[in-house]
Amino acid sequence: MKISIIKILKQKLKNILISTISFWVVLISWMILADNFNPLILPSPAKVIDVLMILFENGELQHHFFISIRRTIIGYSSAVVFGIVLALLLAKSWILRKIFRPLITVIQSTPPIIWLVLAVIWFGISDDLTPIFLIFIVSLPIIFINVYEGIKSIDQKLVEMAYVFNSSRKKILKDIYLPSLIPYLLSALSIAFAFAWKSTVFAEYLGSASGIGYALSRANSNLETAELFAWAIVLVVFMLIVEYLILAPLQRKVMRWKENGNSN
Repeated sequence: MKISIIKILKQKLKNILISTISFWVVLISWMILADNFNPLILPSPAKVIDVLMILFENGELQHHFFISIRRTIIGYSSAVVFGIVLALLLAKSWILRKIFRPLITVIQSTPPIIWLVLAVIWFGISDDLTPIFLIFIVSLPIIFINVYEGIKSIDQKLVEMAYVFNSSRKKILKDIYLPSLIPYLLSALSIAFAFAWKSTVFAEYLGSASGIGYALSRANSNLETAELFAWAIVLVVFMLIVEYLILAPLQRKVMRWKENGNSN
């Protein structure tokens, strides 16, 4: 037990060390390059930090950030619920599969820019509808396909055997369905959120008058390169927080639950 804990600590320290070295390599390289280019092309890290502080102090950072977060949560959560329900329905009905499966493929194959153009035509330069629609339509196929594949991967003979031994539906769901579906669902949630966040910014950049994407568009129009970098840092830092402080711990916790369930 002690040996395994020591190994885990060593691995974590190694990861922290590698991340720290990578951070300083990027930062130093950025500083060196910034000294050799016009600030309009590549602003210095100090200038970008100054702009970030200004955006924070005047409240613009929080204003646009929370607008983008709200839109992302609405579109993403709607896609998660609808995608899971649709996957469950299609897994049970071959008629629904014939009707909706090709439609999902069409949605997945259509480039996001097409959906964005259509959203602008349908909803106009809307504060919420255009971004939320794009987030939903981009995230939906990812959720659906992963959950649907997870359902297909379940061993039906195992389910039939459980029914033969008079196992309750609750026990079958807990011991057979959930352990099989959760890895697929976690993968779907992680990938779909990354796409949802990118879609939010993309839609706001071209089809909204608020949010981080709009702020990026305005900074680009005004040739405010330092502000562009500042907003880019906000986007990257947020995704790192979601990935490493929310999704990764959740995945480890669920996998431990699954392993404990299998061992029992």
